[in-house]
Order: sequence, then structure tokens, then C-alpha cells
Amino acid sequence: MKKVSFLGEFLTNTAQVGSVIPSSNFLARKMLPPTVPWHKLQMIAELGPGTGVFTRHIEEKRSGTSRFILFEKNEAFRQNLQHRYPDLTILDDALKLGTVVKETGRPFDLIISGLPFANFPPHLQHELLRTIHDALAPDGTFVAFQYTLLLKKKFQEHFPSFELGYTWMNVPPAWVFKCKRR
Repeated sequence: MKKVSFLGEFLTNTAQVGSVIPSSNFLARKMLPPTVPWHKLQMIAELGPGTGVFTRHIEEKRSGTSRFILFEKNEAFRQNLQHRYPDLTILDDALKLGTVVKETGRPFDLIISGLPFANFPPHLQHELLRTIHDALAPDGTFVAFQYTLLLKKKFQEHFPSFELGYTWMNVPPAWVFKCKRR
């Protein structure tokens, strides 16, 4: 299978791809710290996995009994991920989170996001954040990174309880939002 060019996908799909290079391992460790209780997580989702930097970390840590579902709109990234992770379910739209919850009868314990919210129109930002909130278990966690704090108020509207972190060790440096449903 041909290796996916992150820069090429950014240049041809700027609304879907938020950066010219994949996220760093430093950002992955900031978003998925050692304190994550992997043994308790039964339903995990990753939104916008791109080339799979976070996917690899989650696959290494998650329990063998958990269910891990990827949501990737970009076809080239989706095909690459399907080749690398043939046992994972990969859907084409993060707005299908609710459908998965209905079909499985289980909300998500953890939702990780690499979606470039700042690239989306306001109505889509709102719809995505509402869908994510509604798909989380009552004590579920949503973790997302952004390159700006411009959307902080929108995150707060949907998740009044959240922690904010930052890492310089990414290009560009990134803000990490760790949001709780409750």
C-alpha cells in the first residue's frame, strides 16, 4: 500500500486536515497520560485519527475486552488505517457516534479527537460537540487538541467541567482540552 503523504492530504483537503505534519508522540502522551484507567474503558472512539499517531498509543494500552472505533472522513487516511488496523471498525463520519451508541447499547468511556474544529463552520462545530457530549458515558472523558484557544468558549458550553493543558513539543504547539460529561 502506498504511504499516505500528510502534507499532500493537507494541501488537497485543508477543511479536513488541520496540520501539515502528523501530531507528535509528545502530544500523544499529553492526551493519553499514564494515569488513564485503560482496564476500566470498554468503549473508546478516536475522531480524525489521520495517520494513526494516537491510534498506535491506544492500541498498545487498551484492554483486550474493550471496543475501539475510529472515525476518519479522509479516504486516503481511512484506507491507510484499515490496512494497518484490519481488526478495527473505521467509520467515515464522527457524527455517527450516536448511531454506534444506539447499535451497541453502550456509550463511550473515552473519546479522543484530532479533529480541526477551527476549520469547521460554527454549525458543524456545535453539532459535533453536542454529538460527542451525548455519546459519552455519564463519567466519560473527551480529550481534544487544538492549535488555538479561540474555541474554548464553545468547548465550555458543552463541557462545563474541563482541564486545559499545553505542549510546546508539537508542530505547531497545541492546547489539550480534557472534558468531562458530568
